[in-house]
Amino acid sequence: MPPFDPTEAKQKLAIAPTKVMIFGLGHLDTAPATFQVSWLEPVLCRLRAYKPDIILTEAMPGEQVMGLEAYAAYHGDAGKYAGPTLQMAKAAQADLHLTAAQALVQANELCKKGDLTVAERRRLAGLFVAAAEPLSAAVQWLRLPAAERIGADGISPALAKQVTLWAGLRNEMSSVAARLAADLGLERVYGAGDHLSDVAQPDFAAFKAAVAAEPGQLDLFNHNTPAFRAVPEDAMKLATAAEVMPVLKWKNSPRFAALDADAQWLSMSRSEKMGRMGRQRLAAWEAQNLRMAVAIREATAPIAGGRALLIVGASHKPFLEAYLRTFTDVELVSVPALLESKPTGCTE
Repeated sequence: MPPFDPTEAKQKLAIAPTKVMIFGLGHLDTAPATFQVSWLEPVLCRLRAYKPDIILTEAMPGEQVMGLEAYAAYHGDAGKYAGPTLQMAKAAQADLHLTAAQALVQANELCKKGDLTVAERRRLAGLFVAAAEPLSAAVQWLRLPAAERIGADGISPALAKQVTLWAGLRNEMSSVAARLAADLGLERVYGAGDHLSDVAQPDFAAFKAAVAAEPGQLDLFNHNTPAFRAVPEDAMKLATAAEVMPVLKWKNSPRFAALDADAQWLSMSRSEKMGRMGRQRLAAWEAQNLRMAVAIREATAPIAGGRALLIVGASHKPFLEAYLRTFTDVELVSVPALLESKPTGCTE
């Protein structure tokens, strides 16, 4: 008898599979100073046409942010990854006299209400800040008229200024995910990022020494190989509007996935000099992506047959897609096909 295979369930689904798109890109906050968020409009137009029911980002969920803070003695300084989020959350919790968990419960209830008033949106933004979910607060801020983005109804003037800043940040979480959620009338975005797995990381100094001892390893990490140099798009840095589509098509291509996964991660498992150090680093990376896949699975549970979108660093994409393929009712959606499409009103 063949071993159990959960993917066989896809052949007998009573309703359509849940579509999941993993949209990979380089982190926009590292793009050249010449980069302009407005250059993303052709991409946003196509993502609006996809009409995701939920949107996820690489940010950590508030529950993990607060958990890392609570277990700082074990995990180290959570502020290393979420300093502004923690600072804002603690201020909002003090203002509202709520814990992060209590704030999230109230936020979820308010989200279910629908057709929110201006005051309720400000209240919801404050609750999301207290729940360590500032990106979801930014979604509410972007759904408000500009004149109504003020400190009132449970969000202080100081925090209102910070949420305004978050809503305008030049990164993929604000400029793509939060903006898209607001455009589509969604109430929030979901964090799928993970740093719990960092406890499995090798000692940084020892790992750095192991990398230096393996000839060519650093070149692999930096894409400084003939295979990468043969692709012009790999050297592009989003310095012009004309580079946006070519770079995103490349970052989401099967060829990039295979080359990048091998260069940055699988190569360590073949290195005798890196030995267990390399294997430990690879294990931590796999654990991180497995937790991200779990976050996607949990977020998509209520939307069976619907559409989900994750905006994430391109190196995560091949691992996440490999794990998602093993789920019982998930169907992956092609990003290259989306970018090649020409929905009405969308320019190249």
